[in-house]
Amino acid sequence: MDIHLDTIRSRVSVRSYEEVPLSSEDRDALLRAFEDCLPGPFGGRPRFALTEAGDLGSGGRIGTYGVIRGAPAYIAGAVKPGPFSFVDFGYCLEGVILAATARGLGTCWLGGFFDRGAASRVLGLEPGEVVPAATPVGRPAQGRRTLMERVIRGSAGSSRRKPFETLFFDGRFDRPLSPDKAGPWAEVLECVRIGPSASNKQPWRILQGGSAGAPVFHLFLDEDRLYSRAIPGILLQDLDAGIAMRHFEAAARSLGLPGGWSRLESSPSVPTTSFKYISTWK
Repeated sequence: MDIHLDTIRSRVSVRSYEEVPLSSEDRDALLRAFEDCLPGPFGGRPRFALTEAGDLGSGGRIGTYGVIRGAPAYIAGAVKPGPFSFVDFGYCLEGVILAATARGLGTCWLGGFFDRGAASRVLGLEPGEVVPAATPVGRPAQGRRTLMERVIRGSAGSSRRKPFETLFFDGRFDRPLSPDKAGPWAEVLECVRIGPSASNKQPWRILQGGSAGAPVFHLFLDEDRLYSRAIPGILLQDLDAGIAMRHFEAAARSLGLPGGWSRLESSPSVPTTSFKYISTWK
């Protein structure tokens, strides 16, 4: 997918929408994005479906209980659990979300509380599949955010991101990486830093290695295992890893920087057992 830096920078979580249907052009663009976002970095191919108001019957909708207001449509996805399948899902759905953002559409990751039964019916869930996440999609409402939206953003820390130096490291995890030291890759890492994550926990950690002329970047999750496994059968923070991989890759491509994701046979050493190695950009 061709994703520009401005699209990554402009993406925000939208919870209030204009109650107008999607245009046929927007609908077609989203359906194309369902294919263009594939495959994931580990080869997975999640399925996505678009449902619009009324598709689930009178008053039917996928999300969520007073949190999402006025959304004319929802996107839901399904995947069969397997090694890194939820990382692939996060990577692919974030590709769809960024395609929507490029068209001026609003979205909001829903990974915890939404109607998985309704999403399952929309998707025609197959044996063994689960629904890790969904998103509303539509034109953002104009004007001030609702009180509910302001409370949610405040409680989740959506307007507060961890500092650069607490997420990215230079050769060792006891040596923070500064934007100056990151050089041309600083903007790529910043695009990871501002990405969405469940409860805004920002669990990704990146260790820069290699040489100045040929750097490598090892991606880890600082995983909260109880939180990540709070929904049976789903690894919630693996979705965040996929989002980080999509943002890193899209930013690098947009800036013309070389490389690609591949997983090393053995993980670089980590400072704590909560760190889970995901993949390496080299």
